[in-house]
Amino acid sequence: MNLIVYGSLLNPKELAKQNVDINNIEFVKVQGFRRIFNQEPSWRKVNSINRAVMNIQKDKNSWFNGIAIKGLTKEHIEDLDKRERGYNKVVIKDGDVVTYDNKVLKNCIVYVGKEGKQNSKILPNKEYFNICLEGAKAHFEEFYQDYIKTTNKNDLIET
Repeated sequence: MNLIVYGSLLNPKELAKQNVDINNIEFVKVQGFRRIFNQEPSWRKVNSINRAVMNIQKDKNSWFNGIAIKGLTKEHIEDLDKRERGYNKVVIKDGDVVTYDNKVLKNCIVYVGKEGKQNSKILPNKEYFNICLEGAKAHFEEFYQDYIKTTNKNDLIET
């Protein structure tokens, strides 16, 4: 099973906190979803309208880029489930995840925000947004540009 991450776990520092070996990642593009800030935080407590964290929503005309974490152990998944408790794991249809060197990656899952935790009236958490942005920048230029292009910020935060 390969776990696709698309928010703060793009950041190498956040991956390290989860004990993810950087050698077990692959850069990918995922079809059929769009990335958006509309998720109420589960553990990043901010008492402000600026509290949204990243989510994805099904959208057949959209795509987003991310990282596939390969070779996760049961313990890794359990730790990530605690971290991502406001999200459900969803299976991505085989063929919808392609690496940056155009290989199809199968057996992928992704965390999608629980419906009861979504709120279109909140704005992005600026600290969280910066962690995500720094993560995208930490990789290669095309990855960073794709992140900017495929992240719906609701036109509420300047990049």
